[in-house]
Amino acid sequence: MTILSREALLSASDLTEREVDLPSIGGSVRVRSLPAAYSNQAQSDATEIKTGTRGEQTITVDHVKLEALQVLHGLVDPKLASLQDAYTLSQHLGPAWDDIVRAIAEISGISTQEVERVEAAFQPRGQSEAGVLVGDESPAGGGGPDLPVPASA
Repeated sequence: MTILSREALLSASDLTEREVDLPSIGGSVRVRSLPAAYSNQAQSDATEIKTGTRGEQTITVDHVKLEALQVLHGLVDPKLASLQDAYTLSQHLGPAWDDIVRAIAEISGISTQEVERVEAAFQPRGQSEAGVLVGDESPAGGGGPDLPVPASA
């Protein structure tokens, strides 16, 4: 394969579009795959870190907000004007909303299992789905520094 020039790379796009039939409301919409910046923003904006009374941290994902952000950036025809539009749409649709969200996720390469895996890995005390201890357990090695550090450092 040919190595792309800077100009060719910056003008390239691998985003795709798809028409999604919405039989439950008798029409269709056009969605596109999410650019990396929007996908990362949606996941970051929908992630909440909560600290418990003993300092343990729990990461949760606001799935309603995550889906609304994905639809806001992924629905191209008709185009929504704001995040509030996406929230409003989510309150009026059921199966059609799921069809839109699923189509955006599929063509964007977003895995709902990955979001759930990350969320499970940061639950306080206990085991993740993989059986690994997570949460506020002491790290391997006793939690001290890897290298001896003089007290004056």
